[in-house]
Amino acid sequence: MREKILELVRSNPNLPPLPEILFGLQKLMDDPDCEVEDVYRLIKTDPIMSGRLITLANSALFGSSRNETRNLEDAVVRLGMNQVMDLVYALELPKTFKKCKAFDQVEFWKHSLAVAFISRSLARKVLSDFDDIEASFLAGLMHDVGIMVLDNIIPRDYSNFLTLKDLSSSDKPLELLEEEEFKIAHPEVGAEFMKKWWDLSPKVASAALAHHGKGPVKGEPLTLNQVIGTANRIANMHAITHPVTTAFEDPPEEGYLDVLQISQEDLDVVVDTTIIGLMAAETLLRSN
Repeated sequence: MREKILELVRSNPNLPPLPEILFGLQKLMDDPDCEVEDVYRLIKTDPIMSGRLITLANSALFGSSRNETRNLEDAVVRLGMNQVMDLVYALELPKTFKKCKAFDQVEFWKHSLAVAFISRSLARKVLSDFDDIEASFLAGLMHDVGIMVLDNIIPRDYSNFLTLKDLSSSDKPLELLEEEEFKIAHPEVGAEFMKKWWDLSPKVASAALAHHGKGPVKGEPLTLNQVIGTANRIANMHAITHPVTTAFEDPPEEGYLDVLQISQEDLDVVVDTTIIGLMAAETLLRSN
């Protein structure tokens, strides 16, 4: 089954291409002469996207502590091009994959968005590499995309796997159950999909592949992959989980806050902000 799935990932024409607006934004971002006004002009061609971007820009996830912005141009200028790109990904991805019948897709993307925000918050505090920090939001958003890919390329088999097996009572992690059933798990599937179909930073695919790996280790340099994995565990620990879960518990490693040099109070602020921000995001996700 493993080779069949990998072949479907590489050749299935039903897998979604990078949405047109994201493709256009990426081309602009790759142009060294690109300016904020160029980004604004592209986004304003999509009135629905423009309205949703303004709403999300004013949410806790993207800086509601600042003065509220009521127009697209102000939102783009205030956020900056990289954060606008992150925000458009957050709005476009839930519309990109076909609707799933086996689980609540809105809850799935709420978890992904929570991991993205927590990842970015942690990365800004603990990482020094600029490219890692810039990739942190998208890496968090995409960490579980392999689940959506599996649901798209083997819908019947994956739906049966999710519905016929009693996943919620299993003490094994989801990725291990997937390995047992399909000889491959969603982290690898997601990474292969991104490498093949979407022109994303290799850092994003690497984080998806490794997000169930070991967390921060005292005395060792922190990596983006560890930040994404820790953000995922923090979200799950605070019940911001996606609906494809088992009874397996995977909390952050003991002493992880000391290794990250982050106080519990600082983390509580990040989590509370995430929960508040998801309220605004959920309204947009359910309107897709």
